[in-house]
Amino acid sequence: MSKSKVLMVNTKEMGMGDSLIDRFDYLWKHEKTGLKDWIKEGEIIAIKTHFGSRNQTRHLRPMYIRKVVDLVREAGGIPWVCEGVGLFWDERNKEATMSNGPGYIFLANKHGFNTGALNAPVVMDDGIVGTEVFRVHNEKGKHIKDVALAMGLRIADKTLIVSHFKGHDGAGFGGALKQLGIGCVGNEGKGGAHWGGGQNIYIKRPENCTGCGKCIRICPTGALSLDENNKIVHNPDKCIACTMCFAKCHFGIPPKELEEKRIFAVKRIIPSVEQVERMMDNAAGVVQGINSDGEDRLRYINIAIDITSHCDCMSAGGHLLVPDQGILYSTDPIAIDQACVDLVTQARGMPESPAETGLNSPHGRIDPIPEAMEPDNLKFGLFSCFVDPKSRPIIAETQLSAAHTQGIGSREYELIDITPKKEKK
Repeated sequence: MSKSKVLMVNTKEMGMGDSLIDRFDYLWKHEKTGLKDWIKEGEIIAIKTHFGSRNQTRHLRPMYIRKVVDLVREAGGIPWVCEGVGLFWDERNKEATMSNGPGYIFLANKHGFNTGALNAPVVMDDGIVGTEVFRVHNEKGKHIKDVALAMGLRIADKTLIVSHFKGHDGAGFGGALKQLGIGCVGNEGKGGAHWGGGQNIYIKRPENCTGCGKCIRICPTGALSLDENNKIVHNPDKCIACTMCFAKCHFGIPPKELEEKRIFAVKRIIPSVEQVERMMDNAAGVVQGINSDGEDRLRYINIAIDITSHCDCMSAGGHLLVPDQGILYSTDPIAIDQACVDLVTQARGMPESPAETGLNSPHGRIDPIPEAMEPDNLKFGLFSCFVDPKSRPIIAETQLSAAHTQGIGSREYELIDITPKKEKK
């Protein structure tokens, strides 16, 4: 079997008049990339990216997405810049939030992702609360067999997955695969990955219910109702585990009192490794749903800069793990992520990175790991805050191997660095 090709431009020796945007232009137009021929005149091209969470400072800068928009237009395509609604319901920040469509569009605008700056519509591809989806059956799914593909990506003619490649607090790293497995599915897919789906949600303390009805009004699928005693009832067959009810009902309860006072709960905490496997079940369904007619409708761009241990959905930036690496392109989502993981592994750690300073985590303090500063040593997963300590060293490998098991790409790749050579004077 031939190796998948991954093309890249690096960040080395950039000087006056030689920006990463210029190198990106060269990558896009290179004959080995073939993007100009892939995009046909008049086709709608969904540019799926991430707008960054509130107060995030390391998310992808909009100038990169503007460049993609300009290049899509130059090739004759009609660009849509897309993102999906996040899980939960942000009761504290209703105006600028990832948890609903209008709030996320407003937040995106604050971050510079808007029609004026990008020269393209900025849309939520799964609607107001992540329920506008197209269902795809993935028989090979280990945990999730029915995948909720964001409708906007289903109806676009082609989709460009443009990812900020970085670490991730729950999946080890975030790139093309994470975009497919979480970013390209509605809240049913996100809830299935993180919380195990509606069958894993239950009413833990119905006696605490006041019958106010706030959770019923906010539930997007009609999974909640009141019984004859004015107590909440949950229908797991309708529930998509979006956990909006958790946020609405439990808002204002101090953390130390939550377990005693909570009404909604999960039956089983989904282990970190299983969460990532579920994400890759979703990823396979997304690829299948977009390419369902046999057409080749997906391409992947990873922008490997500002590489921290945190994902862009965290309201934090964090110190860099390694120096910027460059921009990579492939038709294979596994190969491009594997190449990025290898580049980061091979790189020397940055001063003041978590490897040198350690990191505070919900699972307790993560001590410094000096060997992670050295080239050819593991970087990803070791500082993933929401991964249990036992799983941190294997979580990045789990993501790649689970995707490979789903058959959506190859871990064998040929990395071709096409960075223009500077003429020596």
